[in-house]
Amino acid sequence: MNTQQTDTAHSLYALYETLPDEVQKRFLEELVQKKYLQIKALAFSGSPINEKRNRVVLGVMQDAFTVPDNFDEPLPDDIINEFYSGQL
Repeated sequence: MNTQQTDTAHSLYALYETLPDEVQKRFLEELVQKKYLQIKALAFSGSPINEKRNRVVLGVMQDAFTVPDNFDEPLPDDIINEFYSGQL
């Protein structure tokens, strides 16, 4: 933020603090609703933010490795003990 924007923001906040509590509450409710709609529009639009995401390419690792048949079997005790030994 540049100096002018900072001064404006501080002035607006000072004005906000002078408002009655009920007006402050309504103002914040409206502000939150507008920001929610802006965030929702960004999230679900074809905006550059969404286009910069890495795309998932299914099957890119196909046949690169195989899962062993004993994958779901319990680990040997010596390997399990290494998890709890406190040494990294």
